Amino acid sequence: MSMVSSRCPVCGMETRPEVPTVEYLKMFFHFCSEQCRKTFLDHPSLYSSKVGRKRNKILKRRTMTLAEPLDDEIRELIIASLMQLMGVQEVITEEGRVGVTYDLLQITEEQIEKTLAEVGAKLGRGWLARLRRSWVHDSEEVELDNLAAPPAPRRNRPPPGA
Repeated sequence: MSMVSSRCPVCGMETRPEVPTVEYLKMFFHFCSEQCRKTFLDHPSLYSSKVGRKRNKILKRRTMTLAEPLDDEIRELIIASLMQLMGVQEVITEEGRVGVTYDLLQITEEQIEKTLAEVGAKLGRGWLARLRRSWVHDSEEVELDNLAAPPAPRRNRPPPGA
């Protein structure tokens, strides 16, 4: 039995036939973009369950420190590139920083950092900046794993000896 939907399970947008389909638990899932397909593959149970379909946004606001100040050309390229990503709500650039508001259920900071690197923005290389990025990556991964985990069984019996 297969489930066919014209809506992307990650973002809810209309699917596109050129994006490869994924089979998961004998169901077929279609996507609007390669970004949504990859997001689904990272945590399929989060987007294929009833709980996943009823979820809300999980907005995160992060500020990433850059290795050097931005010139106007790179600044415009960063804003345009990040705003094209699914789940990115707002991008603010300052001297040597990029602030991004995004929906964790659609994109992670790690994916945002990869886009920054692709457009030529270099992230801060100090040990504290690298430690912070690593901590954020890990905490976002744990949060998504927890959301994807099945609910714990409920026990209505009193503890022994009570």
